[in-house]
Amino acid sequence: MLAPATTANLGPGFDALGLALDWTEEVFLRLLPEGTAVEVVAPAGVAVPRDAGNLVVRGARAVLRASGRPEAGMRVWLRARLPVGRGLGSSAAAVAAGMVGANFALGHPLPPGRLVDLGTAIEGHPDNVAPAILGGFCVASRAVQPAAEVPVSSAGAEAAGANAERAATLAVRLPVPPGLSAVAAVPDAPLDTQVARRALPRLVPFGDAVANVQRACLLVAAVASGRVDLLAEATRDRLHEPYRAPLVPGLLDCLAAARAAGALGAFLSGAGPTVLALVPAGGAAETHVAEAFAAVLARTGGGHVHLMALSPRGAVAQAAAGPPPAARE
Repeated sequence: MLAPATTANLGPGFDALGLALDWTEEVFLRLLPEGTAVEVVAPAGVAVPRDAGNLVVRGARAVLRASGRPEAGMRVWLRARLPVGRGLGSSAAAVAAGMVGANFALGHPLPPGRLVDLGTAIEGHPDNVAPAILGGFCVASRAVQPAAEVPVSSAGAEAAGANAERAATLAVRLPVPPGLSAVAAVPDAPLDTQVARRALPRLVPFGDAVANVQRACLLVAAVASGRVDLLAEATRDRLHEPYRAPLVPGLLDCLAAARAAGALGAFLSGAGPTVLALVPAGGAAETHVAEAFAAVLARTGGGHVHLMALSPRGAVAQAAAGPPPAARE
C-alpha cells in the first residue's frame, strides 16, 4: 500500500481543508489468525511504535471492529518516508494505510466515507485524514448529531445520557486544478502539534474571523473553478499563522519569499513547521521558490526543500505476496 502525505489548513481553512501530496508512506499488511508483528524502516532517530500502538495497526483494527469481524492478528511492515512532526500528515498516512489495507483484505465492507469517520476518531484531524483516504482537495467537517438521530446501544445511551451527541466526519473531495505542483520548506527541527495548538488564543478579533471565512470560501471556489489566480489572496490567514509564527523560525520570511518568487499561494502546512507553496508545475517558479526557501532555511536553523506533485489519489491497496525484497534482506 501507498498512503500520501497531506497538507492541512491551506492557510485560512483551519481544521477544514486538506490536500493530498505525492510523497508516500509504503506499507505491507497481512491479517493473521493471531499475534501482531510490526517491522519499521525509518531514518535514524525517528521513533515509530513497533507494537499494537502503531497507527497502521490501530487503523486496521478499527476497520475490523466496524465491519463486525473477529479481532485478528496482523503483520505490518512500514517504510516511514514522511518526516514526523513537520505538518505533513505522517500520522494520518499511517492510519489511512492500515484502514485501507484492512478494508481491502476484507473485501471492502466499508465505504470511503466511513473510513474517513473512523480515521478521524483515531487521528483527530479530519483535514489530514480525508485527503489521505480520498485524495485530491478535501473539505472536511465534524457534524454533531443529536442522540435521537444516532442509533446507539442501550448501554451506550445510558452512559451518554439524554442529551448525548456523537460527532461524525463529513468530507467532500474536489479534483485539484491541473498544472499545479508543491514546493515544501521542511525545517530540521520538528514542532509538536499540541504545542502549536496551545499557541492559539481562545478568542480572536471578529474582523480576523470574517477575513478567514471569506478566504476559506474563496479558496474552495478557486479550486472548484480552476481559478488559480485567486490562490494568492485565498491562502492568506489571520486565524492561526500569526500566533504560530514565534514557534516557526522563518515562517513569515518563507511566506514572503515564496510569493515574491512566483508562488501562486503559500501557507503553513498544518500545524507546521513546514511551509508549503503552490506553483505552476514544471515552470521557473518551482526553481525560484525552491531557491528562496533554501535561503531562508539556511539562515533559520536548517532544513531541506522538497518538490512534489499533488496527488489525486488517497491511500491505495493492492494484492502483494509480501514486503518489498529489501525488507527481507
